[in-house]
Amino acid sequence: MTGAVGGRWVVGVGRWLWVSLAVVVLAGCTLPQDSSPPPQSYLLDGSGFSSPMARRSSGKTLLVTAPKAAPGFDSKQIAYIKEPLKLDYYNDSVWSDTPSKMLLPILVRAFEGTGAFKAVIAPPAPTLADMRVDVDVIRLQQEFMTQPSRVRLTARIKVLSMRNGHVLATQVFEVFEPAPSEDAYGAARAANAAVQKLLGDMIPFALRYLG
Repeated sequence: MTGAVGGRWVVGVGRWLWVSLAVVVLAGCTLPQDSSPPPQSYLLDGSGFSSPMARRSSGKTLLVTAPKAAPGFDSKQIAYIKEPLKLDYYNDSVWSDTPSKMLLPILVRAFEGTGAFKAVIAPPAPTLADMRVDVDVIRLQQEFMTQPSRVRLTARIKVLSMRNGHVLATQVFEVFEPAPSEDAYGAARAANAAVQKLLGDMIPFALRYLG
């Protein structure tokens, strides 16, 4: 009698465990899925910039190092401010890469376009260089304190001799560009225009010391 009762108890527990497992599996199958679209990504490409032509080629090799970015601007997030000192980021839009990384090939193309150098290289190119250019991104943000909003791009350039490591020149440049729309797409378009303005100031300055 006891064995029969014990058998029914074991069978009952087994059925309960099976039903519980089935409920868990079915519940897992019906969990809501995240259907939100991935963030929209934007490029910095520097297209449309026409490099100023040098009078002659220096015959030198120029190394353009990978730009660095200040804290707050060293990620793929698109930054904006609506009040001083408070930095925010778009949730549904990002840069396709960090602005500092996207800026490197833009700088290389801009210096190549001047015709002032035998070669323009970037890390990790093994070729020995005669001159070096370092660029730091200090600020890249959309500012809503003005109407329309605008993009502020601030960067520092440093020109060095690779022979002795001497700093030949350094300068901070800052440009502003109105945003065509009050959103991340407007910020991206204005940022690309700001990059062209920055190059228009930065490249002629550097050429004075790189000849």
